[in-house]
Amino acid sequence: MIVLAGSLFPNGSVKGQVDQRWLNSWNEANKMKPSAVLSVSRIASENEPGKPFIIKGKIFNPDDTPAKDVVVHSYHRDAQGYDFGKNDSELSTWRLQGWAKTDEGGNFEFKTIRPAPDHIGREGPHIHFTTVSENYGRQWAPKVFLSDDPTLTEAQRIDSGKAGKFGWISEVTEKDGIQYITVNIKLKQSGDF
Repeated sequence: MIVLAGSLFPNGSVKGQVDQRWLNSWNEANKMKPSAVLSVSRIASENEPGKPFIIKGKIFNPDDTPAKDVVVHSYHRDAQGYDFGKNDSELSTWRLQGWAKTDEGGNFEFKTIRPAPDHIGREGPHIHFTTVSENYGRQWAPKVFLSDDPTLTEAQRIDSGKAGKFGWISEVTEKDGIQYITVNIKLKQSGDF
């Protein structure tokens, strides 16, 4: 991420200006979006190698009320640390990605695998989210990092903690061989792109 014009965006762009490679991936992902988007969905197939991982999420309106009917797009790296397939060059959109739509209570869930750190060591494991809302447009949510990542600094943990339930470092729990995180995302008053 890069900070420009006082705003933090996941692809280093400012509002109204989107990194072209990211936009191409987003446009291709939209073409692949299923016609029926449900509140429980998959990012990685059941056959994808890796540790089973479930993301339980909730979207909130700017006034902190649950946001229903918000489309959530999410993607992350595979168990080898690649976004776009072998050597990050096989595909032009994210290989492991999924779509969900929040229910009446603003809830969504993705079944997937635990993402690996970047294969060349740039970042620890994390998950990207983009929301699409009729009232608030398309928005990037902060990347969500995992609490058991040893590369996270104390300063990052403190900053995330200051955001309370909207912190971007999620506690990892495990039950019956499946890891879980909970993600809370608060929509802004207007879209990012």
